[in-house]
Formats: sequence, C-alpha cells, structure tokens
Amino acid sequence: MARILVTGTSGFIGSALAPALVESGEIVRAASRTPLAIAGAENVVVGDLSAKTDWRPALEGVDVVIHLAGPAHARFAEHELKAQITDATGALADQAEAAGVSRFIYVSSIKAAAARTYGDHALVETDTPQPSDAYGRAKLAAENAVRKHTSLRPIILRPPLVHGPSAKANFASLLRFADAPLPLPFAGLNNRRSVLARSSFIAAMLAVLAKPEGPSGVFHLADQPALSTGELIQAIRAGLGRESNLFKAPWLAALGPDVLTESLAVDDRAFRAAYDHTPSASAADLITETARAWKARA
Repeated sequence: MARILVTGTSGFIGSALAPALVESGEIVRAASRTPLAIAGAENVVVGDLSAKTDWRPALEGVDVVIHLAGPAHARFAEHELKAQITDATGALADQAEAAGVSRFIYVSSIKAAAARTYGDHALVETDTPQPSDAYGRAKLAAENAVRKHTSLRPIILRPPLVHGPSAKANFASLLRFADAPLPLPFAGLNNRRSVLARSSFIAAMLAVLAKPEGPSGVFHLADQPALSTGELIQAIRAGLGRESNLFKAPWLAALGPDVLTESLAVDDRAFRAAYDHTPSASAADLITETARAWKARA
C-alpha cells in the first residue's frame, strides 16, 4: 500500500482528512508544525513553513503527498504569504521529487483563479487565472512551482470556501449572523456563490486516491449548484431550526460585505469526469447539515 504524507494536519481540513484516510485503510504520515497525535497515523513534526523547511525525514518512504499546510486566508502580509505558501510549497515539491514521491496533490484555492465571477459564467480550469489579492497570487505561484515537477504527476485542487461545523473566520461569522432572529434583505438577490462541505472535500480526495492512474492537472472542486445569498441563508436557517425570514430590498442588501453580494461560481465537471466522482448531496442540503451540526455543538 502507498504511504501518504498529509501536511497541515492541525488545520480545519487536515484535522478531518488524516483520520478519514486512516479509517479508510491508508497508511498515513501526519505532518504538523508542533507535536500532534492523530490515532493510527505516523505523526511527525516539521516546524515552521519556509523555503528552508527540511521535509526529508517526513518524506522517507512516502509515495503520495497531500499538501494542505499554510495560511488559509489573506490576513497575513504579502511576504509572509509568499514564504509560507509559495516558497514552502516549492521546497516541499523539490524535496518530494528527490525522495522519489510518485504523486503530489496540492490543495490550492479558487482564489488562485479569481475572486469573483460575472453573469452566468462559472469558473473553469481553462480560464486565465486572475487572482486579485496577495493570497491568490501566492497560491497561483505555488501551483506553478508544483506543476513544473512533472515526475510527481501533480494534481492541483482549487476548492472555494470549505465549510463544516468547526469552521472559523468568515463562515463562522455567517453562521452567527444567520442565527440571529432578524429579517434579512437577501430575497431576490441574483448572485451565485459556490461552497464545498468538508465532507465533500474528503470524498473528492478519496476519489483521487482510488484512481492512482488518474490524470494530472488543475481541477476545481465545488458542491452544486452555486447558491445565491438568499438560498445560502435559507439553507443555514433550516439547519438552525429557524424560518428563512428574508425580504427583498436590493438597496439594503448592497450595503452588505462583498462576500454576501458578489458572485464566485465554480464549475467542477472536469474533476467529476476525471475521477468518476458523484457528489453525495446538493450544496444546500450540505449547508443545512453543517448548520445543524454547528447548532448542536453550541
């Protein structure tokens, strides 16, 4: 069996992915910056991320790398993002090739492609990347650093916002916002935003690992269909046991943050076709499931 190195196992995605891979019967080596014990995995500490990170002990005997480690948002200075995302990923890819790794899966971000979409267009892999901030630029540069190592048969995965009951930052704020018993002015808003449940991400990763001869390249991930802000709030409130309580006031909705009014729609058909992957549920049902689980934890 292949030995899989998973980086970033203390993070929101990695902390769930590594145990899921162990449960599925994979041999997992879980890498983190500080000591962390994931049951059933070989746990290793790699320290801080940079171009100087020594990955060699973690890579010994490894066949597949799943690289998740690094900042998950743009709340860092550009030089920090470059060091921890671009430079650290390039160093890992260099050392993985030297160690004889046969497959490198890099978890990037849809922000490497664009920060928004317009009209009915959903982002596809052949669109020219147009990252709009330092985070997106660092992710795109890291993708390019990995893709030059053709011997690693690299796969680049670009998820949009990934949600789950333990999510933090923007999605946690959205859950709290929707949990307030207030009418909200998002009915009739025609934007479209793609999201991805953490469970969907794990299912997609298992699909990749189940098809070791699958193609290399860049692939978008997303639950379907993309949702308007009104549909998103409605799905969350269904999970919270609340009425949707939405009304139409475009001028008032426009005063909200960009993330609630703009579109970022993602087309994932290329991935589903390449890896014979069939999603388990709709985007709205998965959002409702996350909200229900979040409410139970509160």
